[in-house]
Amino acid sequence: MLSACRVPVCALAATAAASSGGCVIPPDLEPAGADAGPSTTPVILGAQPAEFAFPGPMVLDRGVDRPLTLEVADDDLGDTIYVQLYVDYNREVTGGVPTPAWASCQAAATGQVTRFVECPTQALCTPIAEADLGDHVLEAMVADRPFIPDSDPLAAGQPPYRALAEPGRAAYSFRSWVMRCNPADEI
Repeated sequence: MLSACRVPVCALAATAAASSGGCVIPPDLEPAGADAGPSTTPVILGAQPAEFAFPGPMVLDRGVDRPLTLEVADDDLGDTIYVQLYVDYNREVTGGVPTPAWASCQAAATGQVTRFVECPTQALCTPIAEADLGDHVLEAMVADRPFIPDSDPLAAGQPPYRALAEPGRAAYSFRSWVMRCNPADEI
Protein backbone atom coordinates (compact mmCIF):
# COMPACT_ATOMS: atom_id res chain seq x y z
CA MET A 1 0.00 0.00 0.00
CA LEU A 2 1.29 3.46 -0.98
CA SER A 3 1.39 6.11 1.67
CA ALA A 4 0.18 9.62 0.93
CA CYS A 5 3.68 11.06 1.08
CA ARG A 6 5.15 8.62 -1.49
CA VAL A 7 2.92 9.76 -4.42
CA PRO A 8 4.33 13.30 -4.62
CA VAL A 9 7.85 11.90 -4.39
CA CYS A 10 7.18 9.57 -7.35
CA ALA A 11 5.72 12.42 -9.40
CA LEU A 12 8.71 14.64 -8.64
CA ALA A 13 11.14 11.86 -9.57
CA ALA A 14 9.34 11.20 -12.87
CA THR A 15 9.42 14.91 -13.78
CA ALA A 16 13.12 15.17 -12.98
CA ALA A 17 13.91 12.07 -15.04
CA ALA A 18 11.96 13.34 -18.03
CA SER A 19 13.53 16.79 -18.00
CA SER A 20 17.10 15.56 -17.69
CA GLY A 21 16.88 13.12 -20.57
CA GLY A 22 17.49 15.58 -23.43
CA CYS A 23 18.70 19.00 -24.29
CA VAL A 24 16.56 21.95 -25.26
CA ILE A 25 17.49 23.71 -28.48
CA PRO A 26 16.34 27.32 -28.56
CA PRO A 27 14.46 28.48 -31.69
CA ASP A 28 16.25 30.51 -34.34
CA LEU A 29 15.25 34.09 -33.59
CA GLU A 30 16.61 35.39 -36.89
CA PRO A 31 15.68 32.85 -39.58
CA ALA A 32 16.73 33.37 -43.17
CA GLY A 33 13.14 33.77 -44.42
CA ALA A 34 11.46 37.13 -45.02
CA ASP A 35 8.65 36.83 -42.51
CA ALA A 36 9.52 34.68 -39.52
CA GLY A 37 6.75 35.45 -37.11
CA PRO A 38 3.27 36.83 -36.93
CA SER A 39 2.53 39.71 -39.22
CA THR A 40 2.28 43.20 -37.80
CA THR A 41 -0.55 45.44 -38.90
CA PRO A 42 0.22 48.20 -41.39
CA VAL A 43 -1.28 51.52 -40.29
CA ILE A 44 -2.00 54.72 -42.23
CA LEU A 45 -0.38 57.59 -40.33
CA GLY A 46 -1.31 60.49 -42.58
CA ALA A 47 -2.32 61.71 -46.02
CA GLN A 48 -0.89 64.32 -48.37
CA PRO A 49 -1.34 66.91 -49.82
CA ALA A 50 -2.59 68.88 -46.82
CA GLU A 51 -6.12 69.22 -48.23
CA PHE A 52 -6.40 65.40 -48.09
CA ALA A 53 -5.65 65.26 -44.34
CA PHE A 54 -7.91 63.30 -41.99
CA PRO A 55 -10.83 63.52 -41.34
CA GLY A 56 -11.60 65.75 -44.33
CA PRO A 57 -13.68 66.78 -46.02
CA MET A 58 -11.55 65.83 -48.98
CA VAL A 59 -12.93 67.73 -51.96
CA LEU A 60 -12.28 66.23 -55.40
CA ASP A 61 -12.91 67.61 -58.86
CA ARG A 62 -14.51 65.03 -61.14
CA GLY A 63 -12.15 63.57 -63.70
CA VAL A 64 -9.08 65.33 -62.27
CA ASP A 65 -6.34 63.06 -60.98
CA ARG A 66 -4.66 64.53 -57.93
CA PRO A 67 -2.60 61.79 -56.31
CA LEU A 68 -3.37 60.92 -52.70
CA THR A 69 -0.15 59.99 -50.92
CA LEU A 70 -0.59 57.85 -47.83
CA GLU A 71 2.09 57.59 -45.16
CA VAL A 72 2.00 53.98 -43.93
CA ALA A 73 3.92 52.36 -41.08
CA ASP A 74 4.61 48.61 -41.08
CA ASP A 75 7.21 46.94 -38.85
CA ASP A 76 7.54 44.06 -41.35
CA LEU A 77 10.25 45.67 -43.47
CA GLY A 78 10.04 43.07 -46.24
CA ASP A 79 6.30 43.44 -46.87
CA THR A 80 4.82 45.13 -49.90
CA ILE A 81 2.00 47.47 -48.85
CA TYR A 82 -1.33 47.18 -50.71
CA VAL A 83 -4.12 49.79 -50.56
CA GLN A 84 -7.65 49.84 -51.94
CA LEU A 85 -9.92 52.89 -51.83
CA TYR A 86 -13.68 52.45 -51.39
CA VAL A 87 -16.45 55.04 -51.73
CA ASP A 88 -19.50 54.45 -49.54
CA TYR A 89 -18.54 50.77 -49.12
CA ASN A 90 -21.49 49.88 -46.91
CA ARG A 91 -23.63 53.03 -46.58
CA GLU A 92 -27.37 53.42 -46.91
CA VAL A 93 -26.93 55.20 -50.25
CA THR A 94 -25.70 51.90 -51.68
CA GLY A 95 -28.58 49.97 -50.14
CA GLY A 96 -26.20 48.37 -47.66
CA VAL A 97 -24.60 46.41 -50.50
CA PRO A 98 -20.77 46.62 -50.43
CA THR A 99 -19.18 48.40 -53.36
CA PRO A 100 -15.93 47.45 -55.08
CA ALA A 101 -12.72 49.43 -54.74
CA TRP A 102 -12.48 52.47 -57.02
CA ALA A 103 -8.69 52.72 -56.81
CA SER A 104 -5.80 50.41 -55.96
CA CYS A 105 -2.18 51.20 -55.24
CA GLN A 106 0.87 49.65 -53.63
CA ALA A 107 4.39 50.34 -52.43
CA ALA A 108 7.27 47.90 -52.56
CA ALA A 109 9.37 47.04 -49.53
CA THR A 110 12.05 49.67 -48.88
CA GLY A 111 13.65 48.36 -45.71
CA GLN A 112 12.03 51.25 -43.85
CA VAL A 113 9.15 51.14 -41.35
CA THR A 114 7.47 54.17 -42.93
CA ARG A 115 6.55 54.09 -46.60
CA PHE A 116 4.65 56.40 -48.93
CA VAL A 117 1.96 54.95 -51.17
CA GLU A 118 0.70 57.11 -54.03
CA CYS A 119 -2.90 56.40 -55.00
CA PRO A 120 -4.93 57.74 -57.94
CA THR A 121 -8.09 59.74 -57.18
CA GLN A 122 -9.52 60.26 -60.68
CA ALA A 123 -12.17 57.51 -60.40
CA LEU A 124 -13.29 58.19 -56.82
CA CYS A 125 -16.22 60.42 -57.89
CA THR A 126 -17.40 57.91 -60.53
CA PRO A 127 -20.02 56.17 -58.34
CA ILE A 128 -21.48 59.49 -57.17
CA ALA A 129 -24.22 61.21 -59.20
CA GLU A 130 -23.20 64.49 -60.83
CA ALA A 131 -25.85 66.44 -58.89
CA ASP A 132 -24.79 64.89 -55.56
CA LEU A 133 -22.71 67.47 -53.71
CA GLY A 134 -23.19 65.79 -50.30
CA ASP A 135 -20.81 64.01 -47.98
CA HIS A 136 -19.60 60.51 -48.73
CA VAL A 137 -17.25 58.10 -46.98
CA LEU A 138 -13.89 57.42 -48.58
CA GLU A 139 -12.26 54.45 -46.90
CA ALA A 140 -8.72 53.17 -47.39
CA MET A 141 -7.93 49.55 -46.55
CA VAL A 142 -4.20 48.95 -46.17
CA ALA A 143 -2.86 45.39 -46.08
CA ASP A 144 0.39 43.47 -46.12
CA ARG A 145 -0.91 40.83 -48.54
CA PRO A 146 -2.34 41.26 -52.05
CA PHE A 147 -6.06 41.65 -52.60
CA ILE A 148 -7.65 38.73 -54.44
CA PRO A 149 -10.88 38.50 -56.46
CA ASP A 150 -14.03 37.29 -54.73
CA SER A 151 -14.05 34.33 -57.14
CA ASP A 152 -10.79 32.98 -55.62
CA PRO A 153 -11.50 30.01 -53.27
CA LEU A 154 -9.38 31.74 -50.59
CA ALA A 155 -11.90 34.62 -50.60
CA ALA A 156 -14.62 32.42 -49.06
CA GLY A 157 -15.65 33.86 -45.71
CA GLN A 158 -13.91 37.20 -46.29
CA PRO A 159 -15.83 40.48 -46.83
CA PRO A 160 -16.83 41.21 -50.45
CA TYR A 161 -14.18 43.12 -52.44
CA ARG A 162 -11.81 42.98 -49.46
CA ALA A 163 -10.43 39.45 -49.70
CA LEU A 164 -6.72 38.99 -49.11
CA ALA A 165 -4.23 36.30 -50.11
CA GLU A 166 -2.96 34.23 -47.18
CA PRO A 167 -5.93 35.19 -44.99
CA GLY A 168 -4.43 33.47 -41.93
CA ARG A 169 -1.30 35.66 -42.09
CA ALA A 170 -2.71 38.86 -43.57
CA ALA A 171 -2.79 41.99 -41.44
CA TYR A 172 -4.81 45.07 -42.38
CA SER A 173 -6.35 48.28 -41.09
CA PHE A 174 -8.70 51.03 -42.26
CA ARG A 175 -8.75 54.82 -42.35
CA SER A 176 -11.67 57.00 -43.47
CA TRP A 177 -12.35 60.50 -44.67
CA VAL A 178 -15.39 62.58 -45.44
CA MET A 179 -15.32 63.15 -49.21
CA ARG A 180 -17.21 65.49 -51.54
CA CYS A 181 -17.17 65.75 -55.31
CA ASN A 182 -17.39 69.06 -57.14
CA PRO A 183 -19.51 69.16 -60.28
CA ALA A 184 -17.63 68.70 -63.56
CA ASP A 185 -16.39 71.89 -65.20
CA GLU A 186 -18.61 72.97 -68.04
CA ILE A 187 -16.74 73.61 -71.28
